[in-house]
Amino acid sequence: MEITALDLLLVFLPALGGGIIQTTTGFGFGLFVMMFYPLFLPVTEASALSSTMSLLLALTLTIRLRRHLRLKELLFPLGVDLAFGLASAAAAAYIDLSMLKAVLGIFLVLMALYLIFLSGRFAVRPNKKSAFVCCALGGLSSGFFGIGGPPILPYFLAAYGNEKLTYIVSLQLVFAVTGMSNTVVRIVNGIYTLRVLLLAIPGIAAMFIGQAIGLKIVDKINARQLKKIVYVVLGLSGILTFATSI
Repeated sequence: MEITALDLLLVFLPALGGGIIQTTTGFGFGLFVMMFYPLFLPVTEASALSSTMSLLLALTLTIRLRRHLRLKELLFPLGVDLAFGLASAAAAAYIDLSMLKAVLGIFLVLMALYLIFLSGRFAVRPNKKSAFVCCALGGLSSGFFGIGGPPILPYFLAAYGNEKLTYIVSLQLVFAVTGMSNTVVRIVNGIYTLRVLLLAIPGIAAMFIGQAIGLKIVDKINARQLKKIVYVVLGLSGILTFATSI
């Protein structure tokens, strides 16, 4: 269970970048760090490490920005996301996900292109139908691939895109609730080890530094600039998801 200074640095740097990205755009921590952690850690350890920090990031951001929450409005989309996430997590063991991950990557790229070029013509409306479709897709994506954020973005951008802090904290609450359920599953399955917990220490420190930097960035940009950043990160996440599946 030897942990070197290089291991600590390789955990720290991606967590710093992921903290900045998710705090600024509302999502992306897990996508970013999982580009790097599996390069030097077993996939199960990398996933557990990423999930631990993602959960803490979402929880702390929810607490810090809680004044901007509209909790009653979030109960329906949160319930849909959680239900589909748990169902797909249970089904994942029986399904070949290799081809589905490539499809997800293409879907995310198309979603980014839609948001950039067509959202003004064919806008997603902030109603229960849109919430159900987007959050069901988000739950399925989370349960199958551990990537739940991108599919729910069109609904949350439509509902809260002009109120940047409400948009960010709403996403964090969804991630926090689904993250807690995933953590319980990992604990039951014995995935958390002493090595994972020790590696999490520098990652958590980096994540909080990234969160502080991200909040300063959010403070300096307007809602329109925030949307543009979200579109770019979403497109990149789709490309990366597709690339890692082939």
